[in-house]
Amino acid sequence: MKTLAYLGFTLEEAARLYVHRLEERARDFALEPMACKTLLVLAENAGVTQQRLAELTMLEPVAVGRILERLEAKGLVSRRRVAGDRRARSVALTREAVSLLPRLWQVAKESLGEALTGVSTAEKRVLKDALQRVLQNLSVGATP
Repeated sequence: MKTLAYLGFTLEEAARLYVHRLEERARDFALEPMACKTLLVLAENAGVTQQRLAELTMLEPVAVGRILERLEAKGLVSRRRVAGDRRARSVALTREAVSLLPRLWQVAKESLGEALTGVSTAEKRVLKDALQRVLQNLSVGATP
């Protein structure tokens, strides 16, 4: 039972180490890991609103706003008001960001590859399904 109690701490430590490795690999971009994540999510969700981007990245809207401010200052994203809703803003990648995407995807792939070295395809499927369930449980506030 004690082993199970440490599972949450193990998840946290795995996430910390993964982010650290990603950060090391992304150093050439001068982007923090959450900015990389934001760009990669935007690459697959062009023109989403800032609010929807917060949902997709699983970050607080205020945090996404700050990340977008930094990305906008670097010329990597643009934000535009949404017609009919003066509070909503859509977010798009700039040409410069699009040119970075292949390298960003490579950095993410290398980091994940390192993390999953020695993990079988079947184990990866189980891990993915289990983590998706964990995220679903925690995002709706479910208790075990």
